[in-house]
Amino acid sequence: MKAPKGAGTGALLIHGLGGTQYDLGPMHKALRRVGVETHAVTLPGHGGQPEDLLPVVAEDWLDSVTRAYDELVDKYETFHVMGMCMGALLALALCERRQHRKGQLVALSAPVFIDGWSTPWYRFLRYPVYHIPGLAARIRVDEDEPFGIKNDLVRAVVKAKFERGDNFHYRWVPLACVRQVDRLRRWVLGGAHRIACPTLVVHAREDELTSLRSADFLEAAVPDVRKVVLEDSYHMICVDNDREQVVSSVLDFLGFDPARARRQSRRLVEVPMEAEAIGTLVGEYIAALTTQHFEAVFPLLAPTVQWRHLAAHPLAGTYDDRDAVIAMFARLGELAGGQPVHITATSAPRIEGQTAEFGLAVSFVADGVPVAWRGTQFLQCSNGRITAVEYRPAAGVSADTATT
Repeated sequence: MKAPKGAGTGALLIHGLGGTQYDLGPMHKALRRVGVETHAVTLPGHGGQPEDLLPVVAEDWLDSVTRAYDELVDKYETFHVMGMCMGALLALALCERRQHRKGQLVALSAPVFIDGWSTPWYRFLRYPVYHIPGLAARIRVDEDEPFGIKNDLVRAVVKAKFERGDNFHYRWVPLACVRQVDRLRRWVLGGAHRIACPTLVVHAREDELTSLRSADFLEAAVPDVRKVVLEDSYHMICVDNDREQVVSSVLDFLGFDPARARRQSRRLVEVPMEAEAIGTLVGEYIAALTTQHFEAVFPLLAPTVQWRHLAAHPLAGTYDDRDAVIAMFARLGELAGGQPVHITATSAPRIEGQTAEFGLAVSFVADGVPVAWRGTQFLQCSNGRITAVEYRPAAGVSADTATT
């Protein structure tokens, strides 16, 4: 009896060293919006503590993704493989191992060479250290600024997550683990020419971990390859400035209209919220603002949120989605010159229907001059998120009033 033929399109997405699916940013969501069923794998040694990586070898990682691939590939008519950073090395090695032809391969920031601008000149000394018994297991390789991210605000979000101990990425990895990455690199260097499926390579010109030499190698070695070079990101390209270009490039390569992902999200049916739920949402929003945990604001916003600043305000204008709002907060940080921005709620929120409003005061020091803004924010809520924000300066108060 023949096994039933697979239907539809699936994809296996592989995270990087010390990471989680956060490494891939909005990729899972974007693929699902165009009808691709995505599957994640948590690599051995991940999801716990950095020390869990000590007994893991490269074969464990490759065997793990191979098992996931073998369990999934026959369930679909088309099946794609995608990886970020070390996950890209694993994706390349997996597709070479299985001679993958049922779909396509996407390699994001593949560190075929560890030679980016932030890697120290003495990085080659790690090789003799590998051969000193026990030493590589005791040396820590810290995850430090710029955290692979060029965007100042997103970098601040990541830094805050590390400081709070959020379980989204290991703060360090043992050097012994880097040795296993070096073994993976050698496998890819030796086997890339045997990859049988169409391959997309996406790499940032300013990648601080792995230079364009990695992308150039893959472009030359893989038989059927397309290369995309990004101009405004560091290593973590799925969450950095070029994240929309990354998503668009991947969807286009896989044969989907990139606009479908955005259009589908805008057609969601709006589900009204109860007053209690709105009160909780608004409370979380105000708490995030007033404690300067701006990174906690963004998950409360709908992806298609529309944010408006009215009147003569330095941030005046309309911001059409969550990415634009993140950029707006980055602009606020620039206005404050990197100094703290103090935000207080000057009145309790008043909830009416799906809308909430409250008074807001913002203050900071710019070039030695105290600056204060006062006004009212109006929030529109639906589907458990804030879908619209409007800021109106208080009557008779200039947006750039200096305090004395």
